[in-house]
Parts: sequence; structure tokens; C-alpha cells
Amino acid sequence: MSRDHEYIKELFDNDGIRAPESISEENMLAMLDAADEKQAEAQAEKHFEAKRARVRPSLKRWAAIAAVAVIAVFGISGLRDILTAPPDTSLVGDELYTFKSKTEIERLLRSMDSSPVYSPFNLGRQFGEEELVEYETAPLSDSGATTGDASNASAPKASSGAGHSETYLQVEDVDEADIVKTDGKYIYYVTDNREVVILSAENGNTKKLSTIGSSGIENYINDIYIKGDKLITVGTIYKDGSDDASSGIVVYDISDRSRPEVMYDFTQTGSILSSRMVGDFVYLVTNDYVFKGGRAVPFCGSTENFSSLAATDICTVPNPRTTSFIVLSAIDISSGAQGRSATKAIFGASEQIYCNDHNLYCTSMEWKDDSSAYYTRIVRASLDGLKVKADATTKVNGYVDSQFSMDERDGYFRIATTSQRAGIDVNNLYVLDSRLKETGKVTGFARNESIKAVRFIGDKAYVITYEAIDPLFIIDLSDPADPRIEGEVKIDGFSTLLIPVSDTRLLGIGHATGDNGYGGEYDSGLKLALFDISDPSEPKVLDSKEFKDMSSIAQYDHHALMVNSEADYYAIPYEVWNSSVVDGDDIIIEDDAEANDSEDAPADTLVEIEPEYTYDTGVLLFKAGDTINSVDRHRLDSAAICRSVYIGDWIYALDGDGNVQSFRPAL
Repeated sequence: MSRDHEYIKELFDNDGIRAPESISEENMLAMLDAADEKQAEAQAEKHFEAKRARVRPSLKRWAAIAAVAVIAVFGISGLRDILTAPPDTSLVGDELYTFKSKTEIERLLRSMDSSPVYSPFNLGRQFGEEELVEYETAPLSDSGATTGDASNASAPKASSGAGHSETYLQVEDVDEADIVKTDGKYIYYVTDNREVVILSAENGNTKKLSTIGSSGIENYINDIYIKGDKLITVGTIYKDGSDDASSGIVVYDISDRSRPEVMYDFTQTGSILSSRMVGDFVYLVTNDYVFKGGRAVPFCGSTENFSSLAATDICTVPNPRTTSFIVLSAIDISSGAQGRSATKAIFGASEQIYCNDHNLYCTSMEWKDDSSAYYTRIVRASLDGLKVKADATTKVNGYVDSQFSMDERDGYFRIATTSQRAGIDVNNLYVLDSRLKETGKVTGFARNESIKAVRFIGDKAYVITYEAIDPLFIIDLSDPADPRIEGEVKIDGFSTLLIPVSDTRLLGIGHATGDNGYGGEYDSGLKLALFDISDPSEPKVLDSKEFKDMSSIAQYDHHALMVNSEADYYAIPYEVWNSSVVDGDDIIIEDDAEANDSEDAPADTLVEIEPEYTYDTGVLLFKAGDTINSVDRHRLDSAAICRSVYIGDWIYALDGDGNVQSFRPAL
């Protein structure tokens, strides 16, 4: 009731009309308590009619007068029914709508229980005021394209050229948080108990300098960034006395690596989806779920100044399907104790993000009405330091496999999806312009298969699909209005990560597969594949290597890939489980003579003997030129290796327990 009253009062104030004292919040609440008493309703109706006769409202004031008229005609209980009624569900347009008040947001939340379809165009009409509607479109330059150029967005970033590795990135100069970082002198990593350990590293030797525990401001540290003498943790924070989890960053001064000191923190409601760092700015994205009757808007700020986001900083996608917000914050890590930041929120959900130096895209899968089909909702936000603005949205058929399924180049956004046609998986690639309007597309290819890996390189898209074999499709995007498949090649198994090796070579890391004997496939180990892409119309498989029973984090997390472009080799962590079981049986059944000799034992007693397993872990190193060669399976006596970094001639391998081992590669 309080929020609804604020909305009505706001209408009066905006039109210069003094709201009658009888509809103050206190009086309104009192009348609601007496809503079933006829005398209270009659007095309210009489008073409001008298007040209305003293005013000569203009046409623009009818919206405010209408609110009082509703009370007069329908009474307090009637007003409650109208305020809680869902909005008209007809859809007008496909743009973002910026809220004008928290009351609008609360009404939207109430409507979600009765109708999943929502039209912001009709929000204002419930009070007779169409002026409440404000659609936003993408800002255009004179040429009609978005500002900035992401032509290098697909270039891989693996090493700094200064003798140490860097996190493997999708977009050059757009850093991604990871559990391990190095600056060539120190190693920083997040252990399984969510502590950050800082080590000095030189000539294969390491020394522990300090630990940042997860029992301080952060309750759970996910991953980190390093920027000069600053370490930024990204993690989950639980407020005292609240079950509502929030997420945020803490900036540490590590000019003295042995004594990290907190500079400032920033927190926002919701669970972490992802983050990026561009220059001195960290962009943090969370999914913030809310419920009718509870908190209606996101909160953000420092742990000492945590407050609700203004309604005018929140917009919604058309027809939202879930009661959640995408919360996007920009935090200036160079601002010292000031902790400068800016936050926007979009009513909707997100599952993947793609980010370059000037735009961030959020995507989520949504089910279509009365259908088992689905589409991907796309929301774009422009980035310019602390200036963040959600400026466009659209949807395309199908779902997105990973962040690598998206890319932006020369003002065009490209996205690859898997959808269904007549119950069969098919695959698509869409090209969208600066307003996220469809420019061109290739749809329906690789029937009965789904996308497992995508890599955009310049004006080409390389797409791996899989069902029983692994086709690599090369799609020409040089004409955004007419994308077309140039060529394809097939290979057993499938890749989940594609790495540009050179202008003519493409490396795939993924899964080997085998026949399970029942007409299906099973994962039989790690597979490396090297493709010749010099002729896009006829790509070729140059070489492949399979490693039985081996798995690697790099099969599903590209951050686990280490590239040493100076020494020209690649490295990934690996694990291998070997069993003494033969012919694929899970257990061995043998006669137990001693058991059979027992007086109480049946004559044919059999016991189950568990097979023996052997385990090894380490780092797999290899080169990729015209073949995959110089393969070195470097075994380590350790728990599962999760990352490796190089500094100079040494490789440092790290496991989740906090152990570090070093060696010189034999390549």
C-alpha cells in the first residue's frame, strides 16, 4: 500500500496539485483497515467528490484526478483490486522500458503470478497516462553504426611477450577473472578453500608471502584480477542477519605483497554470472532474483553504504519470463577510497555474457508461449568507463552454447545458436545490426546435431557441431546481409574449444568418442585436432591425437589453456583414471573358497571384489604446426592440477590444495 500511495502522490506533485490530507498514507491505511465498513467507504466517497469540485484540472491532470475518482467510485477495496490487477498483456514493440517509479516495479512483480507476459506500454494506461511510456533505442553515430570498433575482438590473448603467461582471453585487452594470475614475478591463486595465496616465483622456486582469507569481507572468493599493485577479488558476500546473498569485489593494495591491505569494496545483490575488466574498470554482472512481497529492487554499494537502486536506473525487457534482474555495475578500481561506481539493472535473466571494450551483451534462454521451442533473449549495454546504459534488446531462435558463440565486429553482432525444427536439433547463425535488428542469417544447418564450439576470427565463423561425428563448418560473414557456409570437414569426436594457431591453422581441444555397443557414443578421452583452414571451401584435418581415459579442465574452461607464443607450445592440465577391470565391467566376481567353507554359507556364494584404480595428473604439453607434435605428458605427484603458468623457462603447476610444483618443459 505504501508504494501505491507514493505513486498517486507523485502524480499530484508533478502536476502542481496538493494532495488532500484525507489521502495521506496514514489515513489511507486506516481506511483500508475499515474497508469492510460501509460508513468509512461512504465518508471517503463524499470527501473526495467535494474536493474534486474545487479544482479546475487541465487535460494533463486527469491522470491524477482519475486516481481519486477511482477511490470515490469503487471505494478503498476497489482501489486495492485495481492496484493489484495485472497489466494488459498485449505486446507493443520489442524495446526496453525504463521504469518511472518503484510502484511500477512492484505492480509488475504482482502481475507475474497471474500472467507471464507483460507489456510496459500499458503500465501507464492503468492510471490513464500514456506519457509514462519511454522506449529506448541504440545510440547511433552519423553512419548509423555503434561507436567503437571490435574488429580485433576475436584475436586471442595468451601471453604478454614479457616472459610470463597471461589468462587466455576471448577478446584482446578485455581481461577475465580467473583462479590463477601471474605478473611474471608473483603468482596469485585461489585455493579450493577459497583463499588467495600470494607467492614469489623465481627460477622454479616459490615462497609463500601472504594469504587473503575468505573469512573477511568476502565469504566466498570465486576468482581474481591483477592490475599493477592492486588485487581484486570477486566473490559472494552474506550480510549479517540476512539470508540474502550478495556479490561483489574487494580491491586490495598489494604494493607490499606480504601485507595486502583493503582499499575498498563494492557489493550488489544477486549471484555472480560473470565479470570483465577493461582498463581501470571492472564490470560485474549478477542475477538477482526477487519475489512478490519481498525486496522489489536490487541493492548496491559498499558494505557500509548499501542502498536500493533508483527506479529510473532500472528497465525491463518486453514480456519478462522470470522475476529476476540482471544487475550490471561499473567499478573504478583506480578511484581509491572513493570507490566510484555506477549500477544499472534490467528486469530479466542472463546465462552468458560477451564483452568487448565498449559493449556488453547478456543472453538467456526463454521458452516460447505454449510451445516446447525456445529462443535466446539478448540485452546490450554500452560501456564507457562509469557510463553504463542498457540500450537495446531482441531475441533469436535457439540457445547459446557459450560466450564464444557471440562476437561483435564493425558494429554487427554475430551469434550462433541451436534450436529445434519439428523436434530435431538444427543450428543457426544470425547477424544483427547496431539496433539489434536482423541483417542476415544462416539457419537449419547440421540437422540432428548441436553446437559444441564456435570461434569468430575476422569475417569468418568456425562452428563445431556434434551428434555422432564432428563437422567443422566455415561460415563467411564478409557480407553481413548474406552469410553463407563456405565449406565443412568431418572428424570423429568433437571439439569444445577452438584456438587460432595461425592464419591457416585452427586447433581444437575436446572429446574423443567411441561406440558403446548399443548404437550410441561414449566419451573415451581427450582429443586434439588440427585443421587446415587455408582454403575455406575445403578445410582439412591435418592431424589428431587421442588420449584414452584422459580428461582436462580445458575441455570446458578456456582459462585452463596456457599458450607460450614465444616458445611456441600449448599446455593444459590433465587427469587419468585407469582401472584394473577388463572388458569394461564395473566389478569382478570371483568364488570365495573361504566363505564357501563356512557352515552358514550357501554352496555357491560369490563375493564382489572392487577393481583397483590408478590415478595420475599433470600437465600435457604439445606443439601445433603442420602436425600435433612434441607431446610431453608431464606427470606430477599431486592432487588434481587445475592450472599451469609459465615464468621464463619454468612452468608452475598448481592444484586445488594450494600445492605448487615447477619444472622445465622438455619441448
